[in-house]
Amino acid sequence: MPRDIRVMHFADTHFGVELYGRLDPDTGLNTRLQDFKRSLTSAIESALERGIDLAVFAGDAYKSRDPRQTDQREFANCIRLLTQQNIPVVMLIGNHDMPAIRGRANAIEIYRTLGVTGVQIVSRPEMFLVETPAGKVRIVGIPYLLKGFSVAKEEYQGKTLEETRLLLEEKYSENIAHFAKQIRDANDDIPTILLGHFWANGAKLSSWQEGYFSRDEAQVAVASLRDPAFDYVALGHIHKHQDLNKNGQPHIVYSGSPDKIDFGEKDEEKGYVYLNLRKGGADYQFVRTPETRPLLDIDVDADCEEPTEKIVSAIQCHSLRNAIVKLSYRIGADRQSLVREREIKDALAPAFMTVSIQRRIQRDSATRSLDFTEGKTPRENLELYIEKTPNYQVRKERLLEMAEPLFAELAEESAE
Repeated sequence: MPRDIRVMHFADTHFGVELYGRLDPDTGLNTRLQDFKRSLTSAIESALERGIDLAVFAGDAYKSRDPRQTDQREFANCIRLLTQQNIPVVMLIGNHDMPAIRGRANAIEIYRTLGVTGVQIVSRPEMFLVETPAGKVRIVGIPYLLKGFSVAKEEYQGKTLEETRLLLEEKYSENIAHFAKQIRDANDDIPTILLGHFWANGAKLSSWQEGYFSRDEAQVAVASLRDPAFDYVALGHIHKHQDLNKNGQPHIVYSGSPDKIDFGEKDEEKGYVYLNLRKGGADYQFVRTPETRPLLDIDVDADCEEPTEKIVSAIQCHSLRNAIVKLSYRIGADRQSLVREREIKDALAPAFMTVSIQRRIQRDSATRSLDFTEGKTPRENLELYIEKTPNYQVRKERLLEMAEPLFAELAEESAE
């Protein structure tokens, strides 16, 4: 009886992100690129130790669709760890890997162009077989459907954003159903992985991604992914690891990203998925990436008699070694002079990097009433508020203009 096929499922490496990084004088590389390479290398070495037969990458190798040569080189060095051990690799392009203009090469096209042995690139919906040391695996690849390309087609002309989103969702479902039927018609014992890069309905976004994901983006119905024609569904695009069919088969799994991109992901575990695949289903486990660089967001209520001591104590509760740190503290306006900034900076010195120290001034109601009083007109109070709010100052005239109807209405009510 053939053994299970051991598979590594990973995604969303995003080489090229330099947020909170700096130049390493010894290597000339950005430290965040080094972090991401270290995390991916660790994941691949862990998978190789487990004796994998196949690696599937579910998209977004790079931050940009036009990655720098250095980012390409470092990512290729990681993939070579697999190919030099004769592990076949299937790489799906994600939305960050896609060109903005039709006809241009995608960010990982070079692997196909060079004919790199053991690497297969999926840039359009397709189905194919991959030979592994433990037997054949069928791959159904469903890349991200880029709205910009789809809208150019006649069937999308004149559609609203909502109508376009619904058409794209229908296209995903049609592609998945089409391949599922072909698998059933084949009626063989070859296990199948659906490899996709998209937003599945009900998936929980990484808190960082919540800030930029558009609700106009197409979402794939989980019901279509639960088709028993598939033995495992390997997804990318969402950075948070999760299983959308935890108690059934096939498992519908986002591997998550191997490293943290932003403070919005600071509390999320990062890594890859290792699975044992067979016809009829798969068992898997999430394997955490060891020692990713910590992102520490330290928030202190320092409105007390000894604010500096309280802030320093809060900092000392954390291990700062190799960490990227953000510090914010709240303090009353009358106690600002008690804060000794130099001692706080000295306490943060062991950190790899401190990206910000934010002071939040708390004003009590008595203090505020000295500024905003009933003795002033509504317009005067609004002007004062705008002057005390830097983000509003550049729009002062426009804000006052928009408030004029309210001022007039208040004046009429006062006159009655």
